[in-house]
Amino acid sequence: MIKFSKVTFAAFTMAATFVLPAQLLAESASDEQAILEIWSTYAESRVAGDAKTWLGLWDKEGIRLPPGAPAVDFTTFAPGTPERFANPPASMEISSEEVVITGDWAFSRGNFNVNNAVEGKFLTIFRRQEDGTWRIYRDAFNFNSE
Repeated sequence: MIKFSKVTFAAFTMAATFVLPAQLLAESASDEQAILEIWSTYAESRVAGDAKTWLGLWDKEGIRLPPGAPAVDFTTFAPGTPERFANPPASMEISSEEVVITGDWAFSRGNFNVNNAVEGKFLTIFRRQEDGTWRIYRDAFNFNSE
């Protein structure tokens, strides 16, 4: 049987105090980077008219919440996406101003610009998948002007 002295226990506790938060911060930074990469892929696939890649960013239970229209789930919007991507924008920029991660859930808030003409904002919820990747679970957005 291993005996731990009070000094050994205290040293172990102090080491864990420093190591565990550092590990959690590294995981959080990695998760945040993964979500920022989703935004990059989102814009790139939209401009390329690549519906397959864009749809791959979504959770199969995903829901879009577009302005001035009812919410629509993945199984409803996915089939018509290739046709909607037939005339892609010339440019799209997505700027995430905030990413908050809590367990298997995260949200991102920011702004977007399409063709240097249409500006808007978004609030998107992400869900971690069983394989550890993140997918868009809920996406609400609107425009800064009519």
